[in-house]
Amino acid sequence: MDRKLRVQIEHLRRRLNGMGREDQDKLLALSRRLDRLIVQYQRHVLVALKERQGTSC
Repeated sequence: MDRKLRVQIEHLRRRLNGMGREDQDKLLALSRRLDRLIVQYQRHVLVALKERQGTSC
């Protein structure tokens, strides 16, 4: 899951960087989608860190 999210984030980031500013609606939609993926990834990492801390005590 972790790798899949990172690949999706990188793919969207590259698409977003390659877009021109003329299509604002599409740019905004991709940006929002990328934001959601980043938040999902951060939550996934946080859960993994909490699990790791719980098992090391």
